[in-house]
Amino acid sequence: MKPRLPFWRTKTLFSRLLLYFLIVLIIPLGLFSAYYALIGGRNQERYLQNQTMNLVYNDAAKVADILESYRHKAYQLSTNPLVVKIMEDDEVVPNSDESRDLYQLLFSTMKGDTYLASANLVSNSGKVRLSTHTFPDVYDLRYHGNDWEVNSIISQNSDLSPTASIISIRGHRLAENGRQVIASILRRIYDSVGTNLGYLVIDIYADALATQVNSERVLSDLLLFETNSFYATSLVHTEQFGTFDKFPVISDLKGDYSRRTLRTPTSVASIAPVPGTGLHLAGSINSAPFEASLDRWLYAFSITMGVGLVLAMILSFLFSRSIVRPIRNLASRMAEVEEGTLETKETDSDIREFTQLEHSFNVMVRQIVSLLELTREEQEKVSEAERKALESQMNPHFLFNTLNTIKALAKLHGEPDIYTITVKLGKLLRSTIDNHESECTLAESMALIDSYLTIQKLRFGEKLKVTTYLDPSCSQVKTPKLIIQPLVENSIIHGLEPKTGEWRVDVRVERNNGRIFITIRDNGIGFPAGTLPENLDELANSTHVGVYNVYRRLVLKYGRGMNFLLSSKPGEGTQVLISFPDDQDEKGSDR
Repeated sequence: MKPRLPFWRTKTLFSRLLLYFLIVLIIPLGLFSAYYALIGGRNQERYLQNQTMNLVYNDAAKVADILESYRHKAYQLSTNPLVVKIMEDDEVVPNSDESRDLYQLLFSTMKGDTYLASANLVSNSGKVRLSTHTFPDVYDLRYHGNDWEVNSIISQNSDLSPTASIISIRGHRLAENGRQVIASILRRIYDSVGTNLGYLVIDIYADALATQVNSERVLSDLLLFETNSFYATSLVHTEQFGTFDKFPVISDLKGDYSRRTLRTPTSVASIAPVPGTGLHLAGSINSAPFEASLDRWLYAFSITMGVGLVLAMILSFLFSRSIVRPIRNLASRMAEVEEGTLETKETDSDIREFTQLEHSFNVMVRQIVSLLELTREEQEKVSEAERKALESQMNPHFLFNTLNTIKALAKLHGEPDIYTITVKLGKLLRSTIDNHESECTLAESMALIDSYLTIQKLRFGEKLKVTTYLDPSCSQVKTPKLIIQPLVENSIIHGLEPKTGEWRVDVRVERNNGRIFITIRDNGIGFPAGTLPENLDELANSTHVGVYNVYRRLVLKYGRGMNFLLSSKPGEGTQVLISFPDDQDEKGSDR
């Protein structure tokens, strides 16, 4: 008795279906979750770094373009002859043509930037103070002593080189019109001999930069900072400005302001220089939402895997039950059939294949019952045939004894013809009823022909002429019994008896090129073409029993290697030519 396997090693249909469901449903989700957990985080971080760098780099180019446009305007105004002349005169008469021309110059140069920037002119003495907006007190040099206003770009850059334009963000303040000044551009005004006459300051409001950067609203913050003064201002939250210690992102740079991207505990930051200026731009993306999204995805995957596992178990149970029940019923019926209960039961199943299987099994059982019945009938017939065969064995013995009595009486009374016929008939009878061997040699077949023809010659006298020839090399070749005598008998009965005149029968057995040739030829009445079919297999259900019997036994013996040709012409006679391979030659060649 086989030991019972543990349940976890039992290969049930339920366990297999559950395994297949897990492979199809759970494993892909698990692999995807593992991939997302192990590699997705790094891919997400790499994506955030590339996105942050691209956004900061593009915004740095935008800031550079804006600052360059205002620096160009500062250059135009500071070198304009009208501005230089007024600074040399250190006086401007209100409502004069010169005053109107100057204001027209300022507003035309700053056209389109009224709400984004202001242009301010101030002479060294402070007598000339002009602005496209309200003149800022921070630039009034009349009230500046040695300690200038710290928010004034003029005081911050007193050692300005003669031709340089200075861009600074340290003057962050609230302008007189209520707008935040986020950056300033300072340029000195000189006369033709290089004397400093005053200053031109363009104050850039927060909207000029803040509305042009972070257009996709992806960056959580974007800082414009100076590395020499360690001062920064936010372009996203414009109210935030000051030294580096107020901005953790810049503090994390640790003095390395080269273009790069770094990872902080809560964000991804990128730094890029603002081309053409001494400023830098630092943008950051808060990574917490992305990490939370990743956690939500992992949580969703976990829930999905759990639900999938429960669903796989439920489906496996339902499917296995719907499949196992009809299989169990069929197995039970097979066991009954194995025990001998050959009964059919029609059952219906929701699964078409099982219904077909049940039907096929019932058909098989009915066929088995039919075959058993047929076998029983055949067995009864065999028993009956055997009984009759045993009874008929007495007839040949009685016939032989009778022939022996006739032969003795013919010899006693001096009747040679009767004696000869009795002897030949005994040989014929012994050959036909001997069932111990199905084959005989050609010598034996020719001896049987001799006995048969002797009887016929006694009957027909000199009218029947017989010629026989047996190649000595063919005498021991074995063939099926009675393949020549029936054909010779056909020649005499059907070919010669209806004919008047002399009768001739020629029987020859020869060997040629490894084949045996048997020829039976007569000069009888013959028969017309079409009497026999070309395919002799069609004689099975005809009256030509003798010919078909000989042909069929030769086919069974030699197969396709046998040729059976039957030719005849009316009034001339009939010829039968049989050829088949010599088994003795083949055996010799094999040796």
